[in-house]
Amino acid sequence: MQQVVDAPPSGKVASQYGLLLGLVALVINLGAILLNSFVLIHPSDAGISIIMALVNFLVGLAAYFVAGILAAKQTAKVSTGTFAGMWAGGLNGVIGMVVNGTLFFMVNLPRVLNLTSTNPTYAANPDGFRAGVIGGGVGFLIFGLFFAIGLGAGLGALGGLIGKNTSKLVATPPYPAQPYPGQGNLYPSAPYQSYPGQQPYPGQPYPGQLPKPPYYNQ
Repeated sequence: MQQVVDAPPSGKVASQYGLLLGLVALVINLGAILLNSFVLIHPSDAGISIIMALVNFLVGLAAYFVAGILAAKQTAKVSTGTFAGMWAGGLNGVIGMVVNGTLFFMVNLPRVLNLTSTNPTYAANPDGFRAGVIGGGVGFLIFGLFFAIGLGAGLGALGGLIGKNTSKLVATPPYPAQPYPGQGNLYPSAPYQSYPGQQPYPGQPYPGQLPKPPYYNQ
């Protein structure tokens, strides 16, 4: 049975579960990045590298989804799950972009330029080729950041639907609207009350006066 209670602050719950699950996804992500940069560098390791990237992607999806479920279950709000997924995706995306960017400029870019040094395109215009590789790498990093945040928000919202439906809490119902001083009665079904000195509406009998029949002629 659901209990009507005051839910905890949505922002605090979303940040806690988002950062916790985002940290789990980040550890797996950093492990895959380091393996692909320093261990799986031989062309024969391409298959293992692809498998690692796929596992890393699936772990990220699961982390965003679970963050949405756990956060929304605490507040019975889908929005809490959405923001939890955004926190998880943002943490994973920002740290991953910093690490990937550092490795790109320090390790991967020199490696790519060394491997393509005999390419006719590189030999004809080395500065343009280098600028193109750097532009593509930076664009990929920025795209990865926004993709992680958007993916986290979407999966967090899906998890939030499950968390809200399985939550034992419901939001506290709002208080009924109260009339302002001098506004009058907001509820039509409430009986009319006359106050001392108040003039009746046209056709309304005074206190103690009998109502007039419909056929009465003044």
